Amino acid sequence: MKQQSRLKSYVKRSGRLTNSQKRILEKKEYDTNFFNFEKIFNYQELFNNSNPCILDIGFGDGKLLTSTAKNFQNFNFIGVEVYDAGIGNILKQISKKKLKNLKISNCDAIDLLENYIVDNSLYGISLFYPDPWPKKKHHKRRIIDESFLNLVGKKVGKGGFLKIATDWSNYADDIINLLNKNGGFEKECDRYLYKDRILTKFEKRGILLGHRITELCYKIR
Repeated sequence: MKQQSRLKSYVKRSGRLTNSQKRILEKKEYDTNFFNFEKIFNYQELFNNSNPCILDIGFGDGKLLTSTAKNFQNFNFIGVEVYDAGIGNILKQISKKKLKNLKISNCDAIDLLENYIVDNSLYGISLFYPDPWPKKKHHKRRIIDESFLNLVGKKVGKGGFLKIATDWSNYADDIINLLNKNGGFEKECDRYLYKDRILTKFEKRGILLGHRITELCYKIR
């Protein structure tokens, strides 16, 4: 039986959708690039190959994820996002770029990892600019905590990676402290997949606001 053991790191809001996003969302269940989890995940069945798979959590407008997937077609990518606007945006991009190595879902990332992903089966997990929940009383809602890191350590195979970027300095400091305390991670410079990546919308905004950008990459021991 599934158990809700933590507060969700997001609050579903009904954002404004463009007409094209609405049309795409109405048909998403028939889109081969969109899927709902109903059983333990089988990468080879979904992608029709045995390439390493990377999970991207909270892809926003999808531009960084589709760019990475296009540049590294020898990897498979799963993107999860809870907001409809992001789903509509990325489905349109995948179709336009004719990507075969990227599948997306609007499921809860923790539910996905706990109940549908086999241990040691992912090559990596990335989180670019997760919600920082800046007020101290809301820090408990941040997705990256001790239990999340333990889950990552179980689901990503040895030698795989965890990639994180944030523009909130106290969130970055907390993440680094948590990773240093966890014996399952080893800091590394970066994975080559992200060395020449494009900037995200949230990253550009953070730079304009003068926020400190922190990029972290850790190898699973």
